[in-house]
Amino acid sequence: MPLKKYIRAPVEEVPSIKGKLAFFEQQGREVVYGAMIPEPDYSDDERETQPSSVSSMVARNNKVNTNSSSNNKEQEKGQHPASERLDGRGLIMPKKLVNPCLESSDKMNLHRELKFNQKMGVNVLNQKTELQKAMEKHNDKKVLREQQEKKQAEMTPFQKALDERAQKIEQMEKAEKGNVENEQTPSCEFQKIHAKVRAKMEVQ
Repeated sequence: MPLKKYIRAPVEEVPSIKGKLAFFEQQGREVVYGAMIPEPDYSDDERETQPSSVSSMVARNNKVNTNSSSNNKEQEKGQHPASERLDGRGLIMPKKLVNPCLESSDKMNLHRELKFNQKMGVNVLNQKTELQKAMEKHNDKKVLREQQEKKQAEMTPFQKALDERAQKIEQMEKAEKGNVENEQTPSCEFQKIHAKVRAKMEVQ
């Protein structure tokens, strides 16, 4: 009996030993290679469809927002904007340009002041016409002539004689200066020509 038990026992315990060996082998592999985490299974179809779905959502949201804002504006105005911009032939009329100068208070004040000055006849820039300039010159000459006549009327005969003598001397000096200039011009021209000829001879 004991011999039979000894022979049968190992045969019955063989599966349990195999299970223990498999368990220890699995633990050894986990220690050596580490616990293997399975990678997520991303398919190409999901990657391609995800951005398109996001872009479609954004486009849909923008469309809804624009429609809601346009509806609000139409409700505030009470009319359709396209009907306002159409002319009699059904063509779209261009929008009016915004001019910030018309809304500026400084520009409006300046325009009001210029209109007032024009109405009152005030010349802001002090620009005179040709007629006004000619009249001023005529008046100045007239005033100078009157002053000279008044001065001569108050002068004594001796002062008049001295004044006449001074005028004659001035006229003689002017005549002498004119003669000297006329005499010097030919000599200057002769000197210029002589210098040119001399320069040409030196170059040759």
